[in-house]
Amino acid sequence: MKKIFVSKWFLILIVCVGLVVFNALVCNVSVVNRNIVVGIGLDYENNEYTLYTQVVLPKNGGVASGGGNNYITLKANAQNIDLAVDKLEKEQGVILSFAQAAILILGKSMVQNGDLKLVDTFFMDDRVHDNMLIAMAEEKAEDVLNASVAAGEVASLQLVRQLRPTKSPLGVSAISLQEYVRNSKNKNKINYMPVVKVEKTEPSTDQAKENENEANKFIINTTAIADENGLKCVLDEEQTQSYNLAKKKMQDGVLKVDGGDIFSVHIISSNANMDYDLDKMECKIKIKLKTIRTESRQENGKVTFNMSEEELARLISSIDNRLQSLFAFGESNNTDILNMRDGFYKKNPKQKEQIMANDFTSRIKLVVEVKVTQV
Repeated sequence: MKKIFVSKWFLILIVCVGLVVFNALVCNVSVVNRNIVVGIGLDYENNEYTLYTQVVLPKNGGVASGGGNNYITLKANAQNIDLAVDKLEKEQGVILSFAQAAILILGKSMVQNGDLKLVDTFFMDDRVHDNMLIAMAEEKAEDVLNASVAAGEVASLQLVRQLRPTKSPLGVSAISLQEYVRNSKNKNKINYMPVVKVEKTEPSTDQAKENENEANKFIINTTAIADENGLKCVLDEEQTQSYNLAKKKMQDGVLKVDGGDIFSVHIISSNANMDYDLDKMECKIKIKLKTIRTESRQENGKVTFNMSEEELARLISSIDNRLQSLFAFGESNNTDILNMRDGFYKKNPKQKEQIMANDFTSRIKLVVEVKVTQV
């Protein structure tokens, strides 16, 4: 009886080992036939989508050589994204794996004229990670993915590093797929995304060794505002800073203060929240800043990095003016840039008809309250 029991467990062990080995072999085959996508691009032209997939290759088999990663960018045209994916897989004889995709770059024409709901649907499934970033190319997504940023470097991964610094700066804020999808479901359906510009620069030493005469760098200092129908407007560098002051928590950045003798302050931390009073038709933005003057000044014969009372008043006034200007810019573009409608609706859901009226934001008074702590 004991021998039968032992032989039974021995047989189970053999079967388990066999299954593990078989599974490993199958997985090895699938890895060979699987393309690991690290960056995705989408352009739209003549009622057709162009899908780009930036794929990392083995070190000695890619487009770029010498240190770093090798890569290739594949593309396919189709009437929708799913068909483009299917077309690429059939042409290359591979399975595209989007789980490692770090960024989605939308061409300007895609944001202006493409069906953004279609993007929403495709990227909400299990093919991609929720933390994948989204950005808009100043022109074409293809230009960004094919940028020669450094020898052996992958453009999409270089872009991710620029968009996701260790500290949240005053400049452009990155947006993840998760946040993008969440914003697309609010009442106003307003979304933002960084705008990526490709500029020529001097090639690196490694690129020079490879006889590369040109190199590129990414400039990211403006922000696109869009809704489900497409691009609404683009915020310039100063408007982008103002947007971040009103909507984001920040831990870094330099803010220039105009009026009189120009000076600047370093933002150590910034936190903002918005309060909505429908009875007063008032939206209040409360901003708490921890700052230090970037340059020292003389006060009573001593060196100090604190602002004077006059400078402090100018800083507060400057932030107020910037946010009022941003609000006015949104009104001129018929766009609720600060997404105030959604805030009013969440607080007053029974007043939906009043809040969603076309002229609602034009009747709102924006109040800015700034509290500054000098460190």
